[in-house]
Amino acid sequence: MYKKLLLIILFCLNLLSEDLNLKEKFRADDSNLRIAKMLNEKSHINIFLPSIPYSYIAKNTNSALIRSYDNKRKWEYDLAKDIKIINDLIFIITLRKDLRFQNGEVFSVDSVLKNLTFFKKYPFLYTNINNINFKVKKLSKYKFKIILKEKYEMFISDLARIYFYTDEYLEKYQPKGSETGTANIAPGPYGMGPYILEKGFAVGSKQTEKLELSVNPYYWNKKVPKIKHITVYTQLNVEDAIRDISKHEGKLDLMPIPFNKKIDILLSKYSKLQLSKSTNNFVIFFNLINGNKRLENKDVRIALNQALNQENLLNFVYKKEGSISPFTASINYDIVKKISKENSFKEKKFSQNEIKKLLDNLELKVFTQDRFMFLWKGIEFQLKKYNVKLIYTITNSEKDIYNQLLKTSSSKNTKEWDMLIWGDDDWYYGDPWTVFFIYEINSVWSTIKEDNLMKKYIKEYFKAKRGTKSYENITRKILFRAKSMAYTLRVPSPNKVMALNKEVIFKPYLGAMLPLWNIDITKDHWSIRKKIKYPKNLEQAIKVKR
Repeated sequence: MYKKLLLIILFCLNLLSEDLNLKEKFRADDSNLRIAKMLNEKSHINIFLPSIPYSYIAKNTNSALIRSYDNKRKWEYDLAKDIKIINDLIFIITLRKDLRFQNGEVFSVDSVLKNLTFFKKYPFLYTNINNINFKVKKLSKYKFKIILKEKYEMFISDLARIYFYTDEYLEKYQPKGSETGTANIAPGPYGMGPYILEKGFAVGSKQTEKLELSVNPYYWNKKVPKIKHITVYTQLNVEDAIRDISKHEGKLDLMPIPFNKKIDILLSKYSKLQLSKSTNNFVIFFNLINGNKRLENKDVRIALNQALNQENLLNFVYKKEGSISPFTASINYDIVKKISKENSFKEKKFSQNEIKKLLDNLELKVFTQDRFMFLWKGIEFQLKKYNVKLIYTITNSEKDIYNQLLKTSSSKNTKEWDMLIWGDDDWYYGDPWTVFFIYEINSVWSTIKEDNLMKKYIKEYFKAKRGTKSYENITRKILFRAKSMAYTLRVPSPNKVMALNKEVIFKPYLGAMLPLWNIDITKDHWSIRKKIKYPKNLEQAIKVKR
């Protein structure tokens, strides 16, 4: 009987779906067939980056020896044309010829030496490179050697984040390493990247709401960029942004969207939906420094995690845009997927009554960006069953999140919070260090108390060679330790869900890499087309492409 009823319901839903398809007449995306010539003087796109905009922008306005990429080793050559790894400590690097800074000045091995000497004094503080000593030796006009004083297996990956600046930038702005970025302190032709920052700044804890980029005429790869001007927004009300990209042409061309807004974009006259796999993460911190005292009880944190039905979150909140992971780190990292498949985690299991008793009358203050409210509402719905109340403080700016998160470890946060969500896009690229660094004791990114075992594991992680059994073992230990201590509230690993203008052609990377230099527009894009109105035939909804 029930089976028959279910079949009838499914049949009706299918008819409804077919009717919607007939009405909307979904068309194939033919934008690739109408690509405009590169660098039209009027070509311009507007994008919204609500998570780590400083990192995304820095990767477009600056260049390093290598840059993150979706291949097996997770990087490709940028300013370097070759890196020879002699052993664990010695690297011989050959530069491309005829490189220039954005202001036209010649870039040479001497520029490398000056920048790396400065970096040694003021390294960034979100890996372990600030504790690693090394020396740099010039070998020829285009070749130099780096010698590490001790083994550090993350060194090659770190090279993708060590940018090179003009003497003027180093002397005038002193970009001293910090917990976020130092590459875009001020606008000007100071770097080597495909785009020049013309207006605004972005360093993470502070940034302007709008930045303007223009093409670097001296960029080494003459096949890119393709668009002359780009405006980047870092702080918009998410509902307004969705309306701008779906209802109005020319206001926004690209943005990540909350998963519950897929239909708004799919049926828009001006935008299309783009879905893809991702190694990005949603990290929900527990404040174990000065938050709700009940969270200091590990069993309460475990109960909160066990109170969440991950499958329901994935199906009804994520709209199936993601995958369930047994850990906070994305299941789409190759190493996390391997460990999950080959190892079983034995966790303390509570009954429903035990969960209710542990969580009864728990009130938690949540600090969040507005774009995550779709997720919090799903979490709240499930936690109500256990008499848990969530009290929200909502912002539309990631810098507000940083201003509290990065001060909590020293108890200098000015807002009270118990749970805080961060859009932890995979800035380190293809390596779960993106998540692991929040477990590093005494780091400003950490909101947990002393954990000597985790401290020991992370120390080993820095020395473990990628692709080896020892790397797999130490990664497993960190994953299992973080889960057994329930240091975060676990949610499914997200896909990338983006809205694009229908006349924009862009292929997403897995991690936090937005190669603006590779984006194309068509002849019908608002910035360059001759007709005032958008062609009626192009208003039809576009089939979703993954």
